[in-house]
Amino acid sequence: MDEREIQNEYQKKGLKIMNSSWGYESSRNLDKTHLSNPGIAASGPNPAAPNAPISSSRSRKSFDRDLEPMEEEEKTRRYNRASTNGSDNYGVGYIDEGEYKNSSKEDEENTTTTRSPAQAPAHEDSIYKVMSHNFGKAKAQILRNDSVTNSQSLAAAYMSRRGEELEDETNSYDVGRKGSKEDNTGGDGEGKGVGGCCWLHLLSEFEHEQNMKVLVDFNISVWDYSKSKLVSFAWSMFHDAGLIEEFEIPAKKFENFVSAIFETSHDVPYHNYNHYFVVLHTSWLLLKTNPILMSNLTKTDLLGCLTGAIGHDADHPGLTNSFLSATKDKLSIRYNDLSILENHHCATTYTIMSREECNILCNLSGEDWKATRNVIVSAILNTDMARHFNLVANFVKIFKNKTPYECTANRNLRNQIISMVVHCADISNPVKPWVVAKRFADAVAQEFRNQVQR
Repeated sequence: MDEREIQNEYQKKGLKIMNSSWGYESSRNLDKTHLSNPGIAASGPNPAAPNAPISSSRSRKSFDRDLEPMEEEEKTRRYNRASTNGSDNYGVGYIDEGEYKNSSKEDEENTTTTRSPAQAPAHEDSIYKVMSHNFGKAKAQILRNDSVTNSQSLAAAYMSRRGEELEDETNSYDVGRKGSKEDNTGGDGEGKGVGGCCWLHLLSEFEHEQNMKVLVDFNISVWDYSKSKLVSFAWSMFHDAGLIEEFEIPAKKFENFVSAIFETSHDVPYHNYNHYFVVLHTSWLLLKTNPILMSNLTKTDLLGCLTGAIGHDADHPGLTNSFLSATKDKLSIRYNDLSILENHHCATTYTIMSREECNILCNLSGEDWKATRNVIVSAILNTDMARHFNLVANFVKIFKNKTPYECTANRNLRNQIISMVVHCADISNPVKPWVVAKRFADAVAQEFRNQVQR
């Protein structure tokens, strides 16, 4: 019986045969959600077309191979590979199973060959794609219009939307944090600041740059500037060292702290707020002009160094430790004749920082707070001239012929370096220009004379 007779026989029985040249309507045009959950129906208005009769020109063996049931492992593998197999025009994960099965072995053998994207089902008006990515659940869906040929991929659309969400969250957080900090610090820094964080920044970018032009000069004449200007100079040095942002030091609290340190200054010729500032400035310059040293110190080392430098003589009465001990001053009784003034300066500095409006260490973690205190106490106590010769001898013995890494290997070694930096800054007047050095020398001499007259 030839093919024409077979067709006539089928027509008499009211059956319709599908010729092999027509193909067959696939019931497997599924989205990737269906691949992971067979309980979900296939997409489209006609999700499950009935199987067509087998054509005489198509072998049953081939037909059965194409429609053989998939194992669960095979479904998982296809699902995982869907992102590379799918068409960008229809979203990550679109796959035609029949086409994919016939080419999967070929793809495995030649991984360098780029597979042409699968075509979308013609009967669908829209395809909704779900992308789990690594985020745990669906986040976006794409509506496809047949007239659009360059539609955005689902991955690009999702990441774009995610970027917008992150930006919104960041802006909301910054606004909220700024508001809370300004409430605590008075909120009077609006419209100012370096980098746009008003509550952190005491000066504008322009003012900071102008300060830096003055501060990089080792020969600064401190008497030419007011207290408020010296406060702004101090802030610029902390900002240049990266401490304001690193430890989130509120601008108002920093201003209050430095002003309070300056207010402890007695009416004495030498150990007054001008000397406090000069030691801070010289310590900062010694660090700034030694980038290798700076790079091997931690941020808590730098914070302790600069804070200890500006507070190293806080509330100095213009008298020596020997005089206080000999006269049985209340400070000598309190500190048992051991580094009397240095202990008092350190205690005064921390008493000021214990006030909420002056607490520049308010945002430090417990560990950073302890590390910073260790540096500050060590730096201030080592400004005692009674320790000078031992300090120098130990410094040479420990650090001679050592590499920068070996010199900063642990906290004790770094404390020795910070102590030497502040101590050198404290007695650095003789290396200043003659005009500056002479004025400081005259002030020291006058202070000793005043002590003798008491």
